[in-house]
Amino acid sequence: MSNPILNDNMFNKARTYSSAETMTTNGAIMKAFILALVFSVVAIFTYSYLKANTYNYNVPVGTFIIAPSIAAFIVSLIISFKPTTAPFLSVVYSIFEAVALASISYLFNSLYEGIVFEAIACTMIVFFTMLFLFRTGIIQVTAKFRAIMFTAISSVAIFYIIMLVLSLFGIRPDWYYGNSMISIGISIVIIGIAAFSLILDFDFIVEGENSGMPKYMEWYAAFGLMVTILWLYLEILKLLAKLKESD
Repeated sequence: MSNPILNDNMFNKARTYSSAETMTTNGAIMKAFILALVFSVVAIFTYSYLKANTYNYNVPVGTFIIAPSIAAFIVSLIISFKPTTAPFLSVVYSIFEAVALASISYLFNSLYEGIVFEAIACTMIVFFTMLFLFRTGIIQVTAKFRAIMFTAISSVAIFYIIMLVLSLFGIRPDWYYGNSMISIGISIVIIGIAAFSLILDFDFIVEGENSGMPKYMEWYAAFGLMVTILWLYLEILKLLAKLKESD
């Protein structure tokens, strides 16, 4: 499996639906482009709005982060449990995530000028590097590779949950939230896991075509790929902030 969105269980669910049209790699790529375009437009609008209206903090930026994040999480759960909703809910997910991440990016950039551009550039570099490694066969998806990734992603998910619970009680360990070498090391490991998740996302799309999955799975695959890319971007953004703090 790659991320919790794209995994072998989705193939089993998809096989229960009959469709005259089947999933294609080009179709999934086009759907991913559409989601990326929607995300970019909404993110740019949100960022511009915050930049123009947060003078003297007259706009509660936190509201632009918390509410959309919760909404995006709920939508992602619906899509995960009912993949047939992906053709329309994946766009809704992209909109909510765009508002949330644009707001987070605005806050980071207000502290470290230019960090958002750096994070976007690094994310694109990692994405195309992993795509190259996948397309050339330098990294191949094997059963062992999948098992390792499953363990790694599950561990990160548990780690996130623990950190969230601790933060609810006002506990924010400096070894994770700070800029120590341990904190930076943790971020690098998580970024590495997110990067290799892209390899499995690519493989999911190819296997979807080879298995003759229904057409709606193109949207589902595109949605899952978006989840990984946005996760990667956010972790890179956090790492860059830690590095700037440590200077």
